[in-house]
Amino acid sequence: MVIGGIVLLYFGINYLKGLNVLQGRNLYYAVYGDVSGINDASPVLYNGMKVGQVIGTEMLPDGSGRIAVSFQIHEKQLQLTKDSKAEIFSSDFFTRSIRIIQGTSTEPAAKGDTLNGGAQLSLTETVNQQIDPLKRKAEGMLANVDSILTSLQLILNVDARKDIDASFSSLRGTLDNVRNTTQRLDALLAAETTTIHAALDNLNKVSATLANNSDEMGRIFSNMDTLAASLADGRLDKIMANVTATSDQLKATLASVNDGKGTMGKLMKDDSLYVNLNQASHQLDLLLEDLRANPNRYFSVFGKKDRLPKLSDADIERIQQSYQKQQTP
Repeated sequence: MVIGGIVLLYFGINYLKGLNVLQGRNLYYAVYGDVSGINDASPVLYNGMKVGQVIGTEMLPDGSGRIAVSFQIHEKQLQLTKDSKAEIFSSDFFTRSIRIIQGTSTEPAAKGDTLNGGAQLSLTETVNQQIDPLKRKAEGMLANVDSILTSLQLILNVDARKDIDASFSSLRGTLDNVRNTTQRLDALLAAETTTIHAALDNLNKVSATLANNSDEMGRIFSNMDTLAASLADGRLDKIMANVTATSDQLKATLASVNDGKGTMGKLMKDDSLYVNLNQASHQLDLLLEDLRANPNRYFSVFGKKDRLPKLSDADIERIQQSYQKQQTP
């Protein structure tokens, strides 16, 4: 009975661990630096299928702090290779498992071999890695927001708030002016609707007239093209050449006049003609004055002249001129 109890206890304990004592134990090992989430009876999966389970964990005696995990493969059809890998991963949100990744070697792994170990980050660690940068950024943003709010509190004092209120009041007045201007513009457009319609009608009539006289406009443009072609054919150059020649001749004539050449030049440069004309005019004035003062000197009705003629201004001037000449040495 004692032996039977011991046997039943042995089978019961292994059954509770998930081990089938009747099947052969294909034990393998893998070494990890961290076995978080792995314990006895953790499943061993291959392509999502459970092919075994963890039966124990033990610290290596070399003092490195690494942990050796032993697991059993009860699937006889699964043939592991030497370079197979036993990787710890998160099978769901809460469970960590070991999955077998077959290698490329053709040499099979013997029972008791130590496979390559590896571990993926848990979901919590992955989330923490994603959240930590966001957390740091959020903390920096909160610090910036706090600084901005502090600056705003310093800026928005009583005077600043009054200025802002005044600005809003001015803006409200500006909007009221814009609304009033819009209303007046609407009223103006409503009042001038007839005029605008008439202007548009006239514009339509002008457009229709142009469309109806398109042939004549075409002939006008054709004539303009012909005129432009004629001018471009050399006539314009000839006209410009004639104008240039005429301008040169005019310049030469003006230069001769300025130099005193020719009748016009002598008239402009020599003032003797003006002096003579001025003297003749003066002498004529004296003659007329003498004729008015002494008409009998020149003619008489009865054929007699005055014995004592009167001295006219002309006579006095001639006497003065004769006296001045005699006095001049």
